[in-house]
Amino acid sequence: MKSPQWIDAHCHLASERLKDSLAQVIERSQQVGVTGWIQGGIDPHDWNRQKELQTQYGSRFITSFGLHPWWVGAASFEALESGLKVLEQFLPQAHAVGELGLDFGKTHDLNRSQQLKAFKEQVILAKRYQKPMVLHVVKAHTEALEILKSLAPFPQGGMVHSFTASYEIAEIYYKLGFFISLGGAVTQEGYFALKKAIPLLFLTQIVVETDSPDQVPRLEGVAPQTDNEPRHLIAIARAIAEVKGTTVETVLNQSTQNLEKLFRIT
Repeated sequence: MKSPQWIDAHCHLASERLKDSLAQVIERSQQVGVTGWIQGGIDPHDWNRQKELQTQYGSRFITSFGLHPWWVGAASFEALESGLKVLEQFLPQAHAVGELGLDFGKTHDLNRSQQLKAFKEQVILAKRYQKPMVLHVVKAHTEALEILKSLAPFPQGGMVHSFTASYEIAEIYYKLGFFISLGGAVTQEGYFALKKAIPLLFLTQIVVETDSPDQVPRLEGVAPQTDNEPRHLIAIARAIAEVKGTTVETVLNQSTQNLEKLFRIT
């Protein structure tokens, strides 16, 4: 029987937090059948690190270069302008643009006007360079969707990373060409809108992510303060499978098919 070749829809293996343990993290991921990793970009330093890791780990290490809204909100105007110029230079080397978006949540609600500017400019770059997008949207779906609708269509599509909003919002993103990416929140208490949405979404609409090293899922034997890893993709998919009345393998197989189509992975 062929071993599974599943893909983590979103993680940050270029994170400094994983620098000393990455070889072991990758090995543990491969041991459970998670052999592909789609990245979320942060800033130019992160993009360079991603390029190094792709050289090391091969074609199933999928690069995504973007200016993260947390970085954008804290950056000076000059740093943002420089970052956008560097991003355009780097984009031909990337599989995708991201993660880009808006974060108006309590912790990271900084410089909304600058976030809106950077988001719009990155969406325009994604269209120009014909790249799929990896979106980060927190407490800002109205604003994000307004910009996306004004710039649609998106032939290359994309995904909404770490989605926790309602089914109605998910449907709008999907009709614009974006898969709904589900992560560790499905294992946590609360997130009622998300948990009402999951039974209504088809597996052909969703992908599964860990967001490692962040968003540790609620798992027996895993302390919340530890770093998350791609191997925990199995547990997240199991929580989705239980709601959908199907198997972990079915969830991960369809997620991987969706990701292979989106990112043109062979």
